Amino acid sequence: MRRSFAIVIAVFVLAVVGPLSAPVAGHGPERSPQAAQSKTMIEVADTGDRLWPYTSRSETFDERTLVMNALVTEDPETARELLGENVEDGWQRTKPTRQPLGAQIDVTNGDSVSNWKHAHGSVRYTYVETRSDGEGRWLKQQYQLHVGTYLGSRHHIRAFAPSEESSWTALQAHSEYWDWFRLRHTVTDVRGTADMLESEFEESDVRAVERRHRQNARGLDRGIVVVVSALVPLLFGITAREEWTDIDERLSQPTRRNQTLLVFGLAAGIPLAIRAVGIGLEDAIPVVTPKLFVLLLYPCLAVGLPVAVVWYAADLPAWLAAPAAGVGLAFGFAFEFAMLAVVPPNPILQHRLLVAAGLGLLVAGGGDRRSLYTLVGAAVWVWGLVAPLFGFL
Repeated sequence: MRRSFAIVIAVFVLAVVGPLSAPVAGHGPERSPQAAQSKTMIEVADTGDRLWPYTSRSETFDERTLVMNALVTEDPETARELLGENVEDGWQRTKPTRQPLGAQIDVTNGDSVSNWKHAHGSVRYTYVETRSDGEGRWLKQQYQLHVGTYLGSRHHIRAFAPSEESSWTALQAHSEYWDWFRLRHTVTDVRGTADMLESEFEESDVRAVERRHRQNARGLDRGIVVVVSALVPLLFGITAREEWTDIDERLSQPTRRNQTLLVFGLAAGIPLAIRAVGIGLEDAIPVVTPKLFVLLLYPCLAVGLPVAVVWYAADLPAWLAAPAAGVGLAFGFAFEFAMLAVVPPNPILQHRLLVAAGLGLLVAGGGDRRSLYTLVGAAVWVWGLVAPLFGFL
């Protein structure tokens, strides 16, 4: 049984690690060299200005990220007043359409359409050629707004304008969630957020909402993925059929059953508790940057979770401890994504399955440093922590 367990785990790890070498959509260098060097410019309304309709991580076209998806034809201050910053409520969700991005909004007054708060986030740039100076230059975002929480899920806007006196403001809007393993946000939707933004403006006192530059749509066009739940049959399939009767008898012991449930609960509950505490601290202490809470809570995930689960599973047999921990952690991840109402990209889901399998191996080894299970489990767990931080996910 021990040999079959090791073989199944090895096959699972090899099957999952390969696909994880592909970058997550919207966050890695997945574009072709031709697309990366593209400098497609669009005319901004009737201003004579020309805009590169994307954002970039730095002042270069090679680090293009997300597409611009709204243009407010008013000065930056009016555009910001239109969006507002004072309401804690979220968007009114509307059914996404299949049309590409690019809503152009003409403003007639300063009434607030939807309400946003100041947002923390990474700096992004875009490129513009203005008619006034006739030269191209890079623009840093003027401000960021969001609806939601930094350490949870949110709708996020970055606004760009060539100057305070500009007659237009370009917006990049998307949905994202905070990923505790990547220690940064993962974008889950661009198209749907643009549709929601457009719908909100259509219900307000603006002059017109018109779709433009459809050929430039890029990014996370469809974020729907298919999740194959391979972990449960993997961990429960380590035992031959004739042994199920014996397993049932052993689980009938109250002490063992309670300890198994405790291990399952710790593995499932710690990620959820870290997420809930982070969001709670962010709401309770808004004057403090959420990154401080990340600094405090990340060790609880990276070290506290495996130590706690291995500690409380020490007296359980490997055949029982491994499924309780691995399936528990997988369940915790699934419930966390459901709580955030997001469907992450496939590489993220595969990563979580692999991390859960690593925890199962750690627990199967019982913390014994001489155990092959412990060594392999520790290696998988450390890889699961390090790989996302260095851009392999």
